Amino acid sequence: MRTTFLLFSISLFFSCQEKNNNLSSNQNKPESITLKIDSLLHTYEKSGEFMGSVALSKKGKPIYSKAIGFSNIEAEKKSVSNTKYRIGSVTKTFTATLIFKAIEENKLELNETIENYFPNVKNAHKITIAHLLQHRSGVHSYTKDKWFFNNRNNYIASKEMLAKISTYESDFEPDTNGEYSNSNYFLLALILEEIYNSSYKELLQEKICKPLNLNSTYVGKEISKNESYSYNYDERWVEFPESDLSSTKGTGSIVSTAKDLNIFFESLLTGKILSEENLVLMKSIKNRFGMGLFRYKINDRQGFGHRGRIDEFRATSIYFDKENLAFTLISNGSKIDINEIYQEILKLYLNDAPVEISEDEVKNFVGVYVSQNDPDDKSVFIQDKNILVNFIKNEFKAPLIYKGNNRFVLEQMYAESISFTFSADGKKMIFEQSGNKWNYIKE
Repeated sequence: MRTTFLLFSISLFFSCQEKNNNLSSNQNKPESITLKIDSLLHTYEKSGEFMGSVALSKKGKPIYSKAIGFSNIEAEKKSVSNTKYRIGSVTKTFTATLIFKAIEENKLELNETIENYFPNVKNAHKITIAHLLQHRSGVHSYTKDKWFFNNRNNYIASKEMLAKISTYESDFEPDTNGEYSNSNYFLLALILEEIYNSSYKELLQEKICKPLNLNSTYVGKEISKNESYSYNYDERWVEFPESDLSSTKGTGSIVSTAKDLNIFFESLLTGKILSEENLVLMKSIKNRFGMGLFRYKINDRQGFGHRGRIDEFRATSIYFDKENLAFTLISNGSKIDINEIYQEILKLYLNDAPVEISEDEVKNFVGVYVSQNDPDDKSVFIQDKNILVNFIKNEFKAPLIYKGNNRFVLEQMYAESISFTFSADGKKMIFEQSGNKWNYIKE
């Protein structure tokens, strides 16, 4: 598994490394950061590789905002900072927040089962609200059903969606595994509507948007004024047929802006919406899943947020607690993986001064280290001047970033950073990722 994480992202790691090196030489001053991010986005706009919006805020105050590309290519309408986009599964964090607000209002209990709401859903008597929130229910995702994709552009009534979900066999016994399922959050949205006797649309406005003054956030319908269309690229940008959002209630139905999403995530993750107890529960991770949140690491920093995708829209919102930093990137058309873009932008902002290490010091950590749990599991380290390189499968070379105190880090695009901490004599090494540790000894 550890090798899989490395191979999964190593090629993309190198694809953006050269850009980062070229753009990170200036001092970490606010005006310098702005210029560097502007330069990066200008490069993407000039090459036509990306369209969308970026926003950063610190301690609740906007510090950077930029929109590039077109919200409507046919009308030659450029995107601006208040252009609205469909945010896909970022919607799930709003839904989870509404569920926890219902718990705080004594309308729900986290460990109550869902059989009273959905008696026909398989294993309903075993599935709890917590299981739905954390993708541990075993309820099959309706977005994996060809029926959904054949009908996603049409209106689908909630009763029809529920009937379809009720026909699925369980993917696994509740709480024995974790697997992402849009059905979980559709069911949570229906529970909210039942216990409040109100629509999800109205609850979103009443409980979250109005209190936080999120004036550009709402449940979408057909694309309307100041909303962006999405595009895929096939020799030219082609408008992508929009999904009918009736089938994405609670899972991917919200429209918003980068600015509004920063306000929401900063408010949520600094305890302005929910109690500290419930915020801790949302951030608890099992099998990669929190309760409406994911954990992200970049530049050895930890944040919580969510990603989303619907049609050709992509969205990523993350809040970094220690840095008091909220970040959102939303795209309505991209030829490249937007994860690469957001990684580059955050690295520019979080640009830490490198810790110096000499070539002689690096030599101490060169060699083959063998796992104490599995003798076939080996980590190989080679040297490139004053850089320690993780040599993977005798094929991929991953340069590591030195953090001081004999600790090196491999930053990854699709998995959490990997930390290699060596003993002072270089004879032992601790491999650490996602809170797990493995001990190695040099051959």
